[in-house]
Amino acid sequence: MLKGRITGGKFFLLSLPCILLGVALKRDFVGSPWDGILALLFLFSFPVMLIAAVRRSHDVGRSGWLALICLIPFAGWYLVFKPGDPGANKYGPSPKGEAGVGRPPSNQP
Repeated sequence: MLKGRITGGKFFLLSLPCILLGVALKRDFVGSPWDGILALLFLFSFPVMLIAAVRRSHDVGRSGWLALICLIPFAGWYLVFKPGDPGANKYGPSPKGEAGVGRPPSNQP
């Protein structure tokens, strides 16, 4: 689950629910029946975001500990826009395919 690599776009899509729920929780929903539901959804989406951040850290050639940068507001954008390592690195093959471009090679001649 914590092994492998993902692209910046996939990381953004996996992090978006957590970001939106965090923003919604900061709004004035205190005492609202939605408050508990939003908090519960946030608690379920937060680990997904951290796992995605670890895999994205691997894509840029860094340790999974770099995922903690997502806890700093707006610093997580680094993982969205930083280009991944072309080709394979010590964390696995490129999520973009061979040599970091195009789709993964097919087995057809």
